[in-house]
Amino acid sequence: MPSRAVGVNATRPSPTFPARATGGRGARLLRVTRSVLLSVVALVAVSTLSNAALGAFEKANTDPYGDRVRITGGQVNVSVSGDGERTVVLLGGYGTPSPVLDFAPLVDELDDTYTVVVVERFGYGYSDLEVTERTVENVSVELHDTLATLHVTDCVLVAHSMAAIYALDYVNRFPREVSALVTLDGTVPEAFTVAPPIGMGQRLMSVTGWVRWMTMLDPTLTAPSAPAGVYSDRALERIRLMTIWNYANPAITDEGTQSAANLSAVAGLTYPPDLPVLAFVSHQLVDAHPRWRPAHQQQLDSVRRGELVVLDGGHYLHWTHSQHITESLTAFLG
Repeated sequence: MPSRAVGVNATRPSPTFPARATGGRGARLLRVTRSVLLSVVALVAVSTLSNAALGAFEKANTDPYGDRVRITGGQVNVSVSGDGERTVVLLGGYGTPSPVLDFAPLVDELDDTYTVVVVERFGYGYSDLEVTERTVENVSVELHDTLATLHVTDCVLVAHSMAAIYALDYVNRFPREVSALVTLDGTVPEAFTVAPPIGMGQRLMSVTGWVRWMTMLDPTLTAPSAPAGVYSDRALERIRLMTIWNYANPAITDEGTQSAANLSAVAGLTYPPDLPVLAFVSHQLVDAHPRWRPAHQQQLDSVRRGELVVLDGGHYLHWTHSQHITESLTAFLG
């Protein structure tokens, strides 16, 4: 029987496989990434437009309080109540969205005896939000111009927190226009560490509506830490809205940027010797900062008549101790 030939010509052909798509997975990842980014951009755009539209609607349907006073640089909002012989001028701390609403518990106590003027400097309340640099000199001159427009030539100046820096400059720049100074946990240059200023990140949070949605989910984020009943539900809602409208606006952003320079500008100043000064400080900051109480006492050492009062509670003493502050002020003024 003839044998079957076996050789190279009898080998089977190698099997063939389809070529693997080398770029398929990368292309899919790119498409997914692009879709996610486009979705984020669309969401931010919708949020930004919704925030602007809601803000315009809210402002159109909310009656503003106070009166706008025109001075060099723009319009400042003021609220005047009471008709007492002596005038008390209140200055709010840094970042407070509405000084008028913030000081409401204290105003309610003071305006039975005094004429009370709350001045909302540029960037606050219903005042203009885009103005000149927030240097301590500009702020002082603007306050002077505002009070001059209101024909206030002599006042008791009450300054909360960072406003005490402006008050320190003011009483040295315009000493004849202040009969007494009261500070409410006022900032003292020697005992204050400058916090990181409000920047572009916070500004974007405001413009894109992030602040709005967060405060809608948790309204307590903007509510003062005051005893129940001090602020009505209507007042609390208005504070929330004004936080949304004013958060990280251009004036407040620049004020934060200028804060270190402003502290340096007043670091060498002392109170005029003949100026009566009543300083309230909170136990919260006394306990948190060893230099807080001594620094305030050191400031008072420059005046012939000064008094330091430590109150239990947090930084916003006028939320919780308005009656005590008013009684102490009246006794101090004699």
